[in-house]
Amino acid sequence: MEIKACPNCGSRRIFQGRMGDGVLTGYTSRNVCRDCNYQGMPIIFDSEKEYKKFLESKSLNKKTSKKFKSERKKESKKPIKYERPFGVTILAFIMIFEAVFAIFLYYKVGGLNITTWLWIYYITIFVISAIILPYGLVRGKSWAWTFGGMLFALSIPIGLIFLYYLTRPHVKAYFGKT
Repeated sequence: MEIKACPNCGSRRIFQGRMGDGVLTGYTSRNVCRDCNYQGMPIIFDSEKEYKKFLESKSLNKKTSKKFKSERKKESKKPIKYERPFGVTILAFIMIFEAVFAIFLYYKVGGLNITTWLWIYYITIFVISAIILPYGLVRGKSWAWTFGGMLFALSIPIGLIFLYYLTRPHVKAYFGKT
């Protein structure tokens, strides 16, 4: 009697792969384990006795691997701290300068013709874009990456350059967006 088993988990549920498994059915004869999604050739045993020996060795391996996995989990619980990219610091300074310059222009150009509510709006935008958002960018806050990306997407064309920079892999890693 021939017994097919998965070399990864020892399951007997080995079938020909389907398209959902990433296998083109009919073109390949790749076998897939339905329990652990292992793709490849199964182990073929001649007797039930050999299969049970294999399962026993797998259970011993699982016990030792669980021990090592728990030790690795204890070590890996510390979050990885990435160094702040220099471009993020420059971006924060540019945002502060831009907001201060915009308030100066609104004051000089608009003068006294601007209503009180419009000044409240300008001051609110100033606080967000010159204080809160640069602080979040420099500290590597996830919300600052998201909010800054939205703000830069709306401020065309120069904002698209900043948006492109925010989507670089090392910058995304700094903000925890990997």
